[in-house]
Amino acid sequence: MDFKINTKGKNLFLILSTITLILMMAITTLLWWFISPRLHEISTILADLSLTALRVFFFVLIMGTILVLLICYTETNLLVAKFAITAYIKIIYPVTLLLGRLIGISKEKIRESFVSVNNSFINALKKQFNPSELLILLPHCLQHTDCTIRITTDVTKCARCGKCDIAKLCEISEKYKIKMAIATGGTIARKIIIENRPKFIIAVACERDLVDGLREVFPIPVYGVLNLRPEGPCVNTRVITGEIESALGALIKV
Repeated sequence: MDFKINTKGKNLFLILSTITLILMMAITTLLWWFISPRLHEISTILADLSLTALRVFFFVLIMGTILVLLICYTETNLLVAKFAITAYIKIIYPVTLLLGRLIGISKEKIRESFVSVNNSFINALKKQFNPSELLILLPHCLQHTDCTIRITTDVTKCARCGKCDIAKLCEISEKYKIKMAIATGGTIARKIIIENRPKFIIAVACERDLVDGLREVFPIPVYGVLNLRPEGPCVNTRVITGEIESALGALIKV
């Protein structure tokens, strides 16, 4: 089965992050312009060194942006893919979120787009794993509210009545021999990850929880799958199970 990963919607974050980098360069240039006369008064060598450092900084930003765009749009396994993931998760995301807030773009839209960018990075890495190294992490809101079975401690207790997507996900977990768990919150999610020590996580959640989670567990790679909310947030949410199975088809070593 081919690895078909959902990267639709990544354009928003890539455009905003590029604008963010341009603004960073503009602000840095203005700061240098204001302080350069003082630097020349202190030392010409110091002024020249600061200008050289500024040029190197600009070069890194420009080349980094070009490489990130290449990774995201060609999904090529470049040597800088890991560095790009680190930079975007730790530095670019929070600054871009701030820019979006200033120009009136909702956090949800930016987070959703960031998940797609993250998935493009993950796809570009093109790694495969043993089934024992993978973990499917699900939110408890996937379980139907009418269900009385407690599956948060053991997902295999699912009666597979078909009212929610847990039954199909159990079938996928058993088919590929992948560990699967349900987290009722961030603390439980961290506990599950510590206990299982996965090398790769397929996580289902809403935009906020997904982005917070993939940033927190980094450097463990996370393939993010946004849940569907036909009845609103945190109530009887759904997931496209075929997207998860499609990913597993290529993630698992044969």
